Amino acid sequence: MRKWPNRAPGITQWLAALLWLEAGLGCVQKKPATPGQPAPEVSPAQTAAPAMTPLPSAVLSLTPGATPAPSPETFISRSSYEVSRLFNGFEIHSRLSTTEGQIAALEKKDPGSYVLNLDVQVRVPKPAQTLEELQTPDPQLSSTLPGLPELLSQARVSSCYYGLYRLKTENLNRALGRLDLMVSRQNFFDCNTMLEMTGGASGRKALLIQAPMDVNADGSDADRTYAVDGSSANFQPFTSYRWPKRTDRPSQFLDDRENRLKTLQVEFDAKSTPPDRKKVVREQIDEVQRQIADLKRFSYLVAMNDPYIVLPGFMLRPPVLPFTPRFGDYVVVIFRGKLYPALLGDAGPSYKMGEGSLRLATTLNVKANALNRPVSDVAVAYVVFPGSAEPQPGPPDLAQLRSRCESLLGEIGGYRGELWTWPDLLAPTPSPSPSPSPSPTAVPGTAPSPTAPSGAETITPGPTATPSPG
Repeated sequence: MRKWPNRAPGITQWLAALLWLEAGLGCVQKKPATPGQPAPEVSPAQTAAPAMTPLPSAVLSLTPGATPAPSPETFISRSSYEVSRLFNGFEIHSRLSTTEGQIAALEKKDPGSYVLNLDVQVRVPKPAQTLEELQTPDPQLSSTLPGLPELLSQARVSSCYYGLYRLKTENLNRALGRLDLMVSRQNFFDCNTMLEMTGGASGRKALLIQAPMDVNADGSDADRTYAVDGSSANFQPFTSYRWPKRTDRPSQFLDDRENRLKTLQVEFDAKSTPPDRKKVVREQIDEVQRQIADLKRFSYLVAMNDPYIVLPGFMLRPPVLPFTPRFGDYVVVIFRGKLYPALLGDAGPSYKMGEGSLRLATTLNVKANALNRPVSDVAVAYVVFPGSAEPQPGPPDLAQLRSRCESLLGEIGGYRGELWTWPDLLAPTPSPSPSPSPSPTAVPGTAPSPTAPSGAETITPGPTATPSPG
């Protein structure tokens, strides 16, 4: 049932005022004065009106003798203009116009008598190409990358930039019937540029992207640690960058999926399950079986420990061109004069740009977490080096990661500032030096087991889907 605006307090006060006036004016029965005779005396008690709390200034108060506004005697056309904003950042300019029509019995049958005209107007941004445009969100960029002016002289806008905004507008068009599902302002204007650059002497290819940074908390690797951050509702134990398992330690996510598979199989085998439902269940069974096989065979990046970024899935699809990025490519993330080595580790939605692992995000902003992005402005530069991935994927070697990124930066003109050094949070804790007298708690010969950084939590989230580019 539709709830009308709550106007009860104002109406109640208005009625109370009327009752008060009636009581105050009618509490004494006055007789008409006879000509030549004085009017009868009235005691103060008879004329005293009941006490009343003063009405709030915002509530209409009536003056004795005042007449209410008359009702309209004919149709009066109306036009009003309002500005509001949806939660996703869309600014709504609404106009109500009324005109006089036919009788209600006829207008009720005419669809054109009650119409909402929805006209969505969006300015698609042009890509930043000049040094001034690139430094609008990050004034330190040219000092961090001294070779940038020369790189820009030969740079060209990536076709993926236009493909990204084509996908964004298509997403808007599909959601026109559901304003709450339309891409938010934050996610529509999340790419300032995407430039293909080539180092003059080295010929090194680099893809420069300017975007914000959202948080990716995905991934799991039982070989290294059981600790993950699964606080995000979208958590998945997989990343697109993966490698064959190196130990027999089972994934902590296997039990949940194996139980899910048994439940689905029982439903599929039941004679009471209708055919259309069996088709859906069959697809779910196939998906869960794929997930189980992958968890038994592969290890993945762990967002809490590994610095990696996420790109839209459509950018990682064939054909392979000189500037096409691939999983495992080296990346340098630049923010506020600091440079952070990373890997290209996962694929995200094809209409969204700018995402980094939990480890990367919390390093840029200590307030970041799985539910809170570190940077909302398009002030983060992602320098992706296409074709730089190692031939054999594996768990990140953080020392090698820094060394390789330093070398790649040198091939496009070098850098100034701090190139971040990542401590290995999963490195085995060194055994203490032998002491003259053995410690009561020491257990000789015990090998260190995979551990997690302080504050990490080992959890088992519910079923999730295997990610795929786009």
